[in-house]
Amino acid sequence: MSRPIPRRTVLRGMLAGVAVAVPLPRLAAMLDGNGTAYADATPLLPRYLTWFFGNGADPTQWVPAAVGQGAAWSLSPSLMPLAEFKPWLSVLSGYDVKIPALYAHKSAPAAVLTGAQAAMNGDVTAPSIDQRIAALINKDTAFPSGLHVGISNVTGAGALDFNISFNGPNAPNPPNYSPAHLFATLLSLSGAQEPDPSLFRRKSLLDAVAEETRALQHQLGAEDRLRLDRHLDGIAELQTQIDATITSADCGTPIDPDVAYPDRGEDGSISLDRCRAFADLLAFAFSCELTRVASFVFSCAACHAPYTEAGLGSVTFHEDFGHRLSPMGIDYATGGFHTGVAYAMSGLAELLKRLRDTPDATGNLLDNTAVYTTSCVGQPWDHRMDDFPLLVVGKAGGLLRGDIHHRAAGDNASKVPFTLLKLFGSPDPSFGADEGLVSQTIPELLA
Repeated sequence: MSRPIPRRTVLRGMLAGVAVAVPLPRLAAMLDGNGTAYADATPLLPRYLTWFFGNGADPTQWVPAAVGQGAAWSLSPSLMPLAEFKPWLSVLSGYDVKIPALYAHKSAPAAVLTGAQAAMNGDVTAPSIDQRIAALINKDTAFPSGLHVGISNVTGAGALDFNISFNGPNAPNPPNYSPAHLFATLLSLSGAQEPDPSLFRRKSLLDAVAEETRALQHQLGAEDRLRLDRHLDGIAELQTQIDATITSADCGTPIDPDVAYPDRGEDGSISLDRCRAFADLLAFAFSCELTRVASFVFSCAACHAPYTEAGLGSVTFHEDFGHRLSPMGIDYATGGFHTGVAYAMSGLAELLKRLRDTPDATGNLLDNTAVYTTSCVGQPWDHRMDDFPLLVVGKAGGLLRGDIHHRAAGDNASKVPFTLLKLFGSPDPSFGADEGLVSQTIPELLA
């Protein structure tokens, strides 16, 4: 009978006199008899990612014609780029953003990301769903608040600026637009080189400092104790990152975007190669558990960038196609808009492909991830907030059904992020505020 092996097992050797480490995926031998935890009883935690595209979708092209699971339904024209991922895809149609449309391209994304209205002077009034989930599953990683990346850095006309991840009001987690920068960051944590021994010494020093400073608490007044607690919280957060760096070493080497995608375009420009570069890096980070939470902004709320690679010229997609203001006429603008939405879904498909093709536990990363996909508006030309574009892709470790089109005409869109929040173990009885407040999940979404 085979014996369990440690979860961090790697194959080690020497190459030209340099120590190398070849990582292993999650293997069955690392797991318990049920495949639901590591052999040392450490639970397998699913991953979470918010994927966002600006300027909405046309329900006539986005919503599948039939509802049901499996063969009962087929993909709509806008979703055809996701065809090979249909077994993992859940389309949730008919859901409306219930909070008032006070701010174009701002009220709606705030609602589907936080469950609450946007701030009049600022961005959001509550943490976003990814940060709510990060608090549940991501504290022990090298990036406790997650990794946040973006393709387009073109203005969103002051909607939510460029951000979709928020720790709270006016506390965004801005996207990183540089695959090269993220590659360098992940490379330093990947185990391509042996871990720096100074990290271990630093960890020990932090332990000693924490122990000694806690001993001072009985000698301090209330205000100084508060200051000391804040200082220790900072030390604890740093130590968590160091611990995660040490345990996530020996994870191989991420794909260098400058080698794999030398013609991907400038940082901040939209191209599928830039999507591929970030997809490679996020799949690597998820596989190594450097993070279990991420966000991916294809284009921000009300993004004015061009979709040149899609054949739509160098004009602003928001104006010429989203609002159908192209001098070529309404028919051309409408057709171009449909092309642009399908192009955005092609960008999502690149991420899903990397997740599906990366082994993890007894399946792959897409089996063990939930990707929440949404936008900043329903139908863009009149800023409608009904029949909002909402997708969930992945199986989240077997907790999601997949291959389903569920329609709930007129229901509250906040139910979608709340269902995901509960899926990741939140004890919270509700999600959102005011018109966005919900206390019920979507059972049809769950396995």
